[in-house]
Amino acid sequence: MLTPRFELTQTEDEVLVVIHAPYANIKDTEVHVEGCDFRFFSNPYYLRLNLPGKIEENDASTGSYDCEKGDFSMRFSKINKGEHFENLDMISSLLLPSTQKQVQIPNIEVISNPVTNETDLLKDNEADEKDDNVDDNNADDDDDDDDDEWFIPQTVPNENPYVSLNNSKYGFANKISRALDAFEESWLAEIIDLPRPDETPVNLRRNLREKHESSSFNVVHYIAEYLEPEQIEDCIQFKAEWEVISEKDVVFSEKEVDILKELPNKEYLLDDKEILNVSLGLVDILFGFCYNHRTTLGESTVESGWTVAKLSSSLSWFETFGKLKDVLIACIRRSLCFPLFRNWNLSLKVIEDIKQVLKLGKKFVVKCLCEIYTFFNSSCEPRYVLNQLYIKDYLIWIQQSQNSVFEFLLKELNEVNLKKEEIGFDLVSLETSAYDIYANDLIIENTKTSDGDLMTSFSNMALNKKPITPVVSDSDDTDSDSDSDSTTSSSSNNSDCNSASNLSNQSKKHESSSKSSESLDSDDHSEPRDA
Repeated sequence: MLTPRFELTQTEDEVLVVIHAPYANIKDTEVHVEGCDFRFFSNPYYLRLNLPGKIEENDASTGSYDCEKGDFSMRFSKINKGEHFENLDMISSLLLPSTQKQVQIPNIEVISNPVTNETDLLKDNEADEKDDNVDDNNADDDDDDDDDEWFIPQTVPNENPYVSLNNSKYGFANKISRALDAFEESWLAEIIDLPRPDETPVNLRRNLREKHESSSFNVVHYIAEYLEPEQIEDCIQFKAEWEVISEKDVVFSEKEVDILKELPNKEYLLDDKEILNVSLGLVDILFGFCYNHRTTLGESTVESGWTVAKLSSSLSWFETFGKLKDVLIACIRRSLCFPLFRNWNLSLKVIEDIKQVLKLGKKFVVKCLCEIYTFFNSSCEPRYVLNQLYIKDYLIWIQQSQNSVFEFLLKELNEVNLKKEEIGFDLVSLETSAYDIYANDLIIENTKTSDGDLMTSFSNMALNKKPITPVVSDSDDTDSDSDSDSTTSSSSNNSDCNSASNLSNQSKKHESSSKSSESLDSDDHSEPRDA
């Protein structure tokens, strides 16, 4: 049987049910209404809904069928007039079966029958004597086993310390393990950055991720967009969908309804810690979605699936977070390392976008996740696996969750105040040094290079300029002596031809390494090229 697409609306006294069933056999249509239970059957369609309130079929109830649209429209009265039915637009929740009442089993106390005759009393005495003999024999056996007191069974420890079913879990609420064990590493590398996901424990993933990000941070790319942010400003000034609509304007499209009605029936039993982990993971995923929407000006591209998955540590590294600040720091770090536009102000704007998305309620969050679900299913790489591990469960869980989850996340987001020093790439020193070099170059060249190539002016400084030593990020260690270099840059007052020459060579070397990095990136079809 097919589950038809449907929509429910309500007034103070009635509930309207619209069912799209264009191939239905109208003469065999049956509708059953009893309290919260609504059933519709018209071959080949079958629909059963568990409503949040009770309705009834009476003389005021009506029904009709539109042959052109293939829609059944039915009205039913609410048993409690004026009652508001919550979450009538949560498709998956309505399809869940009603929770069966638990049968209360009365406590039964077993009382032994008293001895009623002498025969039973004699039998009990004989049994006691046998038990005493058995106890004596066991005591003798214990004495014999004293010699084996230090004989303890031993097992050979696992040679690979990373292999642990308890520590190598991932997926929604970390409920999945060994699901990717059969896939080749090269195949997994197309969709995730985490190496050996079924062997790497959760507590090692953050260190591996941060090390990978530090080696991927490109100084020249970041500085170029810091000093010439014109294109970035267009993205920041763009009015996203969530900035121009209200909660009442949120409506599911037909495509989104088709996705939701095909989701499996699940009920999640999560403790407080798991709910926190899942909620913070949602923020992590929404960051990638909002970044993609803003940088493409609302028009998604073939790289949208890559962008969402790459910027989310939950999807690319299967990381679990316990603090919201850790989530936002990870999101910003990744937004400054991998996508086309790498800018601090842009990342902060995306965090504001997350707040707006959460304010629109869980219905809009579900719409966002449906779009991510579509990205992954239509991706050239096998990112549909991420739908199975995360997105499907998020779609189901959010529809069942309370609004307090979003209120908590909004409150936490408003209280977090991020600083550049917390990101880990020494951004303040880099920006200060780069701006000084750029400003001095403009003065020496009489502002003629303002329209020229920024990197050319950055690397070909005149020898009579003030010696300024820029902070250079090492690919293996981002926490270098950058602070001391910046201090030297600002305090130097005398001209030094050799220092200026070294600076020129250093800048050229970074430009060359950047071009090599971009060349390597272009060979990787799973990542878009740097600008």
